[in-house]
Amino acid sequence: MVFMASDTGRASSSTPHQAVRADTLGQVEPDRGGEFVVRPYSLTPPELGGLSVAIAGEPTHVLAWVRYPAIADHVRALALAWTPRAVYVEWEDRGTHRAWVWASAVERTSADQEAAAAAPERSRAAVVTAKGTEPLVHLVNAQLALIGAEFVTSMAKPAGPFSAVVFGSIDGHPVRLDFSTDPATGMCTVLLVSKKEVLAEGCPAQTFEEAIESYGWAAAIDLLAPT
Repeated sequence: MVFMASDTGRASSSTPHQAVRADTLGQVEPDRGGEFVVRPYSLTPPELGGLSVAIAGEPTHVLAWVRYPAIADHVRALALAWTPRAVYVEWEDRGTHRAWVWASAVERTSADQEAAAAAPERSRAAVVTAKGTEPLVHLVNAQLALIGAEFVTSMAKPAGPFSAVVFGSIDGHPVRLDFSTDPATGMCTVLLVSKKEVLAEGCPAQTFEEAIESYGWAAAIDLLAPT
């Protein structure tokens, strides 16, 4: 059932002079210290349009599409507030996140879905797009910098709904980065591929960050070195 942002039946009452503007409810991200973390997008004040919000008297369980620079993730969340065009949602992923998303990206969960949520949940497969793979390449280059190498991007393209390919070079050697998720398990994998072969096998991980950190970059670069 699609979430109707105009349905304020469960919203807290407020008088006009106490109205809360949507842009006063800002994005919230977990404190990761100095760790580089890709942040989800939240709607900007111009997109929110300066509208007043209905604050939920009791948070509503929803499913929401949340966009990141390289992926779109379907998360189980709580709707905390809404306007006719947007919903302020909260979800857990290595900490608490809050962001504004379009109302059309949110749907209420049914009783059956809530019951299923109480059971151990299988990891979701993130949709990987070619547009926005730059943050993933940034993570790759952070690992390559430790061994004195750098991946230089030339172009990126999709390779299906759950994978993307980035073409480029390392020290003049043509290579490509393959980013993919398994739709059955939600596990993420990264591969460095030369013209002839996969340079090192990737170990599936729960996030691309973990997959990139655990990849055998040193062994892969050794195979690129001239013999």
